[in-house]
Amino acid sequence: MSKNTSFNKTKILTKVTQLFYTKGYCATSMQEIVEVSHLNRSSLYNTFGSKLELFIECFYTCETKYRRDIQKIMMASTNPLKTIREILELSINESINGYLIPNYISETKNKEPQILKLIKNQQAYLLDLFEDIVKRGQGLGAINNSKSSKQYANYLLTSYQGLQILKSFPENDYKLQNVIYDIISVIE
Repeated sequence: MSKNTSFNKTKILTKVTQLFYTKGYCATSMQEIVEVSHLNRSSLYNTFGSKLELFIECFYTCETKYRRDIQKIMMASTNPLKTIREILELSINESINGYLIPNYISETKNKEPQILKLIKNQQAYLLDLFEDIVKRGQGLGAINNSKSSKQYANYLLTSYQGLQILKSFPENDYKLQNVIYDIISVIE
């Protein structure tokens, strides 16, 4: 007779997401996932599939929340510079908000095509988002026209990725708001 064990899938995904956030996909072992989830391997595999499938489920869950939070920012703000600042602030506080924004350096070294695709799709989304905000800001006169909206979008995406690296060093926590201010000052 099989044993019917129930668990909260959302809580498990939250715990495993934090593990992936902290260690990255490559450095996270199945044993660590077993330990943090308090499930046995067979339950993990039966519920989520492979480590890769589990990572993808964690990623999509977080990506949905992240995009929803960005939409809230977009709807609440009429000032494009404020919108960009709040999106950048959202990204540096991702661990508080429960997002799984991959560590671009470690995860792009990973040759797993599905993870690379997730990262590329996320970058394309952010690039389009920044370009739309910059176009709107240039139309309103809030963002200067010395560069094209595409050039500024690339600058903002590169800055966003730089913030991802900087936030991994705890001694930089207090400096991140100043860096965001400097990023915004370039496009005003």
